[in-house]
Amino acid sequence: MNTQRLFFALWPDDATRGSIETARAALFPMSGAPVDAANLHVTLAFLGDVGPEKLPALLALATPAAACRIEFDRVELWSKSKVIVAGCNHVPSALTRRVDELWARLDRIGFARSAQPFRPHITLVRGAKSLRTPVRWLPVSWEATQLRLVQSVKTANVSRYELLD
Repeated sequence: MNTQRLFFALWPDDATRGSIETARAALFPMSGAPVDAANLHVTLAFLGDVGPEKLPALLALATPAAACRIEFDRVELWSKSKVIVAGCNHVPSALTRRVDELWARLDRIGFARSAQPFRPHITLVRGAKSLRTPVRWLPVSWEATQLRLVQSVKTANVSRYELLD
């Protein structure tokens, strides 16, 4: 059976992507490789390898939603996974509700939610060994409206993301 590695994500519009890139540029020089701007996103639900029979039900979940403002106001190194991420000091309750509602619908079609708590973040750099301090981060405000179904496609040593909806 042909499976696809899928996840649901918030995808930035061009203006938000530009703000993220500007903020990230202020962090350099640093170790690691910047994530391609076309791959910047916030994962809401990682599904893993999914068979084609589930695709229609998943596509039906990728719909516009009420706007939710997320403030990415800090940056940190996740040393275990060697990534630098933009994170939030405050997770908006509207975003938490959106994730909970998505997982309730995913549960009905056979997907189990991870026990890990939801931590909204944007992966900025992969393969990072350190983050110089003090960190100069320009906060990014994101007005998230679109939930997207995304396929992760491995190519050579990197992943590229394709929007399926």
